[in-house]
Amino acid sequence: MSNPALDRSIGVHLALGGGAARGLAHLGVIKALQEHQIPIASICGTSMGALVGACFALNPDAEQVIDDFIHHVNSEKFNKARFTVIHQVQKQESRDRRLTLAARMRHGWLVGRSLTTGSILSFDEFRSEVSSLIPDRTFKQLKIPFFAVACDLLAAREVVFHEGYLRSAIMASSAIPGVFPGVQAGTTVYVDGGWINKIPTRPPVAFGAPHVIGIDVSDNYTAEFNPRRGYSMLNQANAASQIRLQELQTEHADLMWRPPISVLHWSEFTQIERAVEIGYEYASAHIHEAEALLAPPPKPTWRERVKQRFFPDPAPKPRFQPGFDARGIWDIQEAEESRLQNQHKTEKIDTAKSITHQ
Repeated sequence: MSNPALDRSIGVHLALGGGAARGLAHLGVIKALQEHQIPIASICGTSMGALVGACFALNPDAEQVIDDFIHHVNSEKFNKARFTVIHQVQKQESRDRRLTLAARMRHGWLVGRSLTTGSILSFDEFRSEVSSLIPDRTFKQLKIPFFAVACDLLAAREVVFHEGYLRSAIMASSAIPGVFPGVQAGTTVYVDGGWINKIPTRPPVAFGAPHVIGIDVSDNYTAEFNPRRGYSMLNQANAASQIRLQELQTEHADLMWRPPISVLHWSEFTQIERAVEIGYEYASAHIHEAEALLAPPPKPTWRERVKQRFFPDPAPKPRFQPGFDARGIWDIQEAEESRLQNQHKTEKIDTAKSITHQ
């Protein structure tokens, strides 16, 4: 499938990273851009950034999208499903409250739960949550161009969805391993895009976007380094790897914005108003940077015109090789291994109930 080509007309192209509840700060950034009349030409998102970006691409009204998220976060259905995750995490909080969800999964502190059930939330619960915010739409029905990043788990490949069913793409982009079941389309299994690209600035650049702003709402875990402890060495090595990878993946962005979201806990979705406020205040304070991107270039002097006439600049070289696949995604199902584990769990529960009733 060929890569899409973005319109190079005036506007900024946003790359929204993941960050669980901290990703709600994206809503504030988008609100500030819209209030200051900075056109949003496209959005590329991963994980929570994909969910926020898709909602805005469907309805480019920041205030309405924020209201929709507030209503969803305060709903009984959301809090019932989300509590299952939070409860499992809070049992591990005593060791180190600063760790992000991804860090906890990497270090195995939620593995016990996910090994026995395949995932903390079921596929149906996961789909229900996404469906509460994303209607049954395709990419062709979006008001502005949107892309969702996921990880092809078996091929170890970054994937950018730009065709097919929107819900399927958001689920694939948000399927945190062990928390949500893997998403299977055909023989391909997808998981959360943040595991392969935390702030997806490369896809819009590769698609021709002239002005890309990356929004980083992650909270890189750092701890006191103790070279006498293997655990501390492991943490430090993992942090160094993640930081350097992120630098390489975002080096072609025109701007990198990092709202100060460390004050927010990654699991507290009820902080939505505060998250929106932080994103809005940060973007408003940096709005001049976005305006500078869109400012017309100064007219060349007569010397510059003469130089260009007789010594033209060589054709620009491609900025980089994309390193990802552009795909469509349609009907999906729960990844087979997760489905079998959950089925086994259900059968055990049914057997236990039967014995109890006898």
